[in-house]
Amino acid sequence: MRASNLVLICFFLTIGLQAQESVEEVTSLSTRAQYPGGSKAFAKFLQDNLKYPEEAKDQNIAGKVILMFDVEKDGSITNVKVIRSANPLLDTEAIRIVKTMPKWTPATFKGEAIKSIARVPINFVLN
Repeated sequence: MRASNLVLICFFLTIGLQAQESVEEVTSLSTRAQYPGGSKAFAKFLQDNLKYPEEAKDQNIAGKVILMFDVEKDGSITNVKVIRSANPLLDTEAIRIVKTMPKWTPATFKGEAIKSIARVPINFVLN
């Protein structure tokens, strides 16, 4: 882990499903999209690839950026958007890192891959 920063990650995934399905039925018939290897692998990816912006370090800027993006049927990431900004410098780095991720394992419903929405908060913390 880089000494200059610590990144904390949580996953909140929302899967768009048909309204007529009951909650129990949807839960038993669906899986969420996930980063290949799961949340530990995603944390490692961020640790290895995230670059805390030098200007943000110099100005002691820290905070949480929450991103939302689509996970397509093929696992590709599209439509990356900031839904909670910490600072434009941190937002830009959070978007950059998400756009460089490998394809995810897509969500499924009734055994078929479906498009889903993922939300990822990334905390930028200076030590």
